[in-house]
Amino acid sequence: MQFFLNIIVYLFSSKKTRVYTTINQQDYYKVVSLLESELMKYRVSITSNTNATVPGSYSTFGEVYKIYVKKDDKRKALKTINKKSLEI
Repeated sequence: MQFFLNIIVYLFSSKKTRVYTTINQQDYYKVVSLLESELMKYRVSITSNTNATVPGSYSTFGEVYKIYVKKDDKRKALKTINKKSLEI
């Protein structure tokens, strides 16, 4: 099932480029808030490894957060992420 989801994300993200990947939920929220502060549109893909979690409990262990922006906005997004992350 995960394989098909990755194919769908790949097909629909052909005009987008990945600017950030993390497994840490806090880093994900920081980067998203930085992009929102610059009024940049983005897309997020969250991949979860269901085998890494204990059945019946919620955990973010094994989740991968991938953030995509338009190819034209890649330079601005990377500049925003790198500049602001140095200040934090």
